[in-house]
Amino acid sequence: MDMSVPASSTAAGAAPADRTWLRLLGAAFLTVLVWRGALLVFDLLGLSLVPSMGTCRKQWQVFGKGHEFLNGFFRWDSGWYLGIARRGYSFNEAKSSSVAFYPLFPYLSRYLGTLIGSAPVAGLIISNAATVGAVYYLRRLGAFLHADGVGKLAGILLLVFPTSLFLSAFYTEGLFVCLAAGSMYHYLRGRYLWCGLLGFLAMLTRSTGLVLFVALALDLGVSLYRRERRPSLAMAALLLIPAGLAAFMLMQYVQVGDPLAFSKTMKHWGRVAAWPWQGIVDAFAKTNYTFPVNFGATQRFIDALFALAFLAIGGVMAIQKQRIALWSFVILGMLLPLSTYALAGMNRYSLGLFPAFIFLANLCRERPELERWLIFVSSLLLAVYSLRFMHCGWVG
Repeated sequence: MDMSVPASSTAAGAAPADRTWLRLLGAAFLTVLVWRGALLVFDLLGLSLVPSMGTCRKQWQVFGKGHEFLNGFFRWDSGWYLGIARRGYSFNEAKSSSVAFYPLFPYLSRYLGTLIGSAPVAGLIISNAATVGAVYYLRRLGAFLHADGVGKLAGILLLVFPTSLFLSAFYTEGLFVCLAAGSMYHYLRGRYLWCGLLGFLAMLTRSTGLVLFVALALDLGVSLYRRERRPSLAMAALLLIPAGLAAFMLMQYVQVGDPLAFSKTMKHWGRVAAWPWQGIVDAFAKTNYTFPVNFGATQRFIDALFALAFLAIGGVMAIQKQRIALWSFVILGMLLPLSTYALAGMNRYSLGLFPAFIFLANLCRERPELERWLIFVSSLLLAVYSLRFMHCGWVG
C-alpha cells in the first residue's frame, strides 16, 4: 500500500489548500444550490403534471393538506425519525419499532426545532446544510487524493446520484456523508482528534459508522505494521467512533430497558443473518426479465445491480492499491447490508459510500465521455425516483 500523497495531489491539490475553508464552503453551497435547485424545480412541476403514484399515509402529511411539495420531503422512514424527534424511542419486540433508527438526526431536529418552532423544518435545514458539508469534504478529499477538479466532480456525481433525493429529505443521508467524509479527510491528514469526533457523530447517525471505524482501523494498523506511521497517543482518538455505538446502546437501555433493542427489531424489516451473496443470487433468479409493470420486482433487480457495481468499484480501488481506508469502506459498507439478506434500500445505502464517487470522478479525468454518460443516466434515474418519492411511492 502506498501511504504517500499522490504526485497529482501535490500540484493540483495545492490550489484549494491555498484558499480559505470559507471560500470552499461557499463554493460547495453554490454547487448544491444549482444542482439541488434544478431537482426541486422538477419536483414542483412534476407534482402538478404527473398523477399520484401511491397512497399517502396520514403521518406523511406533516404540513397538512395543500402543502404537497413540503410534505413530499417526509415519506417512509421520515415518519420514524419524526416520531423519535417528538417522543423519543419506543420498543415492542413483537413488531417494528423506532429503536432501529440511530439518534443524532432526530434529536438534532428536536433541539433545533425547539429554537425555531418546528422539528420538521429543523430537520430539512439540517439535511440540506449537511449536504453542503458533504460536497465540501468531497472536494477536499478529491483534491488531497488526486486533483481539485476530481473533488469538484465528485460532489456533482453525489448530487445527481439516483437516490440523492434523500440528501434533501427528512433522512440521515446528508448528515452521514458529511460526517463520515469529514472523518475520513481528517484521518488522511493525520488529524486524529477531529477524525474521532466526526466519526463519533457519524456512528450516532447510521450503522455504517461502524464500517468507517473498521476501515480506518485497518488502514492505520497496516501503516503501523509497515512503519509508514509512527505510533502516537493521538491515534487512540479513533476509538471515539465505536464509542458512538456504546452511547446509542446506553440511550436505548435508558429509554426502553434493552441496549440491544436496535438489533432485535431488524427481523421485522425482513433482515436476517445471511451470506452476502444470497440476496443477490435470489434477486437475479427470481427476476422476470420481461420486466412487467411491477416496481418492487424491478427495483429488487436494480438493487442487486447497485450492490454488484459498488463491490466492483471497491475491488478495482483495492487492485489499484488505493488507500485501504477508501476501498475497504466501500466494500464493507456494501457487505454490511448484504449480510442481512434483504436488498431493499441498497440503492440508498450506496449513496453513503462516498469514496466511490471520488473514484468515478478521477476515472472521468481520462474518459470525458464517461462523465457525460454518468451525469445523464444518473440524472434520469434521479428524476424518476424523486418524482415517485414525492408521490408517496417507495424508492429505497
